[in-house]
Amino acid sequence: MLNNRELVLLLVIPSLLAPLIPERIIFGILLISLIVIPAFRKVRLAITDVDNTSSIFNSILFASVMYSTVFFGVSESIVMAALFIVTAHELRGKTLPNIAIFTVFGFVYFFYYTYLTSAQVNFDNLFFLSLMGGITAALIESIDVRSDKRATMVLAVATVYLIFDIYSFNARSYDLAIAFAIAFGLSLAAMRSGIADESGLMSATLVGTLVIVFNDIRFFLVLITFYLAGSVSTRYRYSIKLERGVAEPAGGARGYSNVFGNSLAPLFFAMSYGVYNNDVFLISFVASVAAALGDTMASEIGKTSGNVYLITSLSRVTPGISGGISVKGEVAALAGAFIVVLISFGLNVIDLNYGIIALVSGFMAVHVDSILGATVEKKGYLTNSGVNFLGTLSSGLFCYLFLI
Repeated sequence: MLNNRELVLLLVIPSLLAPLIPERIIFGILLISLIVIPAFRKVRLAITDVDNTSSIFNSILFASVMYSTVFFGVSESIVMAALFIVTAHELRGKTLPNIAIFTVFGFVYFFYYTYLTSAQVNFDNLFFLSLMGGITAALIESIDVRSDKRATMVLAVATVYLIFDIYSFNARSYDLAIAFAIAFGLSLAAMRSGIADESGLMSATLVGTLVIVFNDIRFFLVLITFYLAGSVSTRYRYSIKLERGVAEPAGGARGYSNVFGNSLAPLFFAMSYGVYNNDVFLISFVASVAAALGDTMASEIGKTSGNVYLITSLSRVTPGISGGISVKGEVAALAGAFIVVLISFGLNVIDLNYGIIALVSGFMAVHVDSILGATVEKKGYLTNSGVNFLGTLSSGLFCYLFLI
């Protein structure tokens, strides 16, 4: 019978052998592990409510699937580093120590692989990849779900490594450390004030670190505006919304789903502007944050309205229904978009002409969000976070159309 320590070794061995032997043999070892584990231990094929054995089996299974991409040009170190970092799951603890542990495991493996393959060592790049993977792994640990965290971590961390390996973006370790400290500090303050929960802290730290590294702190301050003002609007007449059954849970504390739903589009535009220095991405970044805050304020303040109408038919609906609009909500949406643009202008992120484009584009995107909420979300094709992502992303299209 295999004990738990031997099971964990099945994660470590392929990782350590990867830089030493051919890829086909490594792939064979992974496949043999998938045969050995069920032969000695009972494995339940599932991704929720799994035991330790099934979790390790799932991790090796997912790693095997991802490792197959190595034969199509994906770097072997990316997949193996993700598999290696999962062993730190046994050492998990509180938030900040988790980030440190997962980052160290990632850095040690990348250095080990680079050294043994005689590749040129770029410590800044190794630190960047390791920290991004470390924050991602800590985020997975912070989410209170029934799904298999080990297997999820393999997929998420490998995906993050791959994205930034493709971007080939290099940041100085000092700048990255400062960016992380600022993003984590502000996000921690948000969690302690009730604006975000632990998963929101981790996701906001990840987003904030990237936004600062690819640009500067002003861009993260614009994004922080959404979190702060959005939280205030969530608490607006909260008791009334609670009585109507439409109040946000946990007092409106933002979780990872809400943070990513509203921040992925701004993150994409901020990173793209940092890489390509194209003003379309700059305006789109501000517009997408304006759309996020405009939509949040329209929803939270609109829930207290007496007269709410469905945007697609203008028929009267219950406050809080996805796709519902009201006069109070429209004013709030415009105010939210204006706040973001005003902050961006005050921080010298954009000028007045670009600010007007961002304001109009953001306000229009709020209504894209409402239309999607009344249609695809209502039918169950998208979650609210998915609708938020597409709504904020649409602001970039409007900005592009205004500029051509």
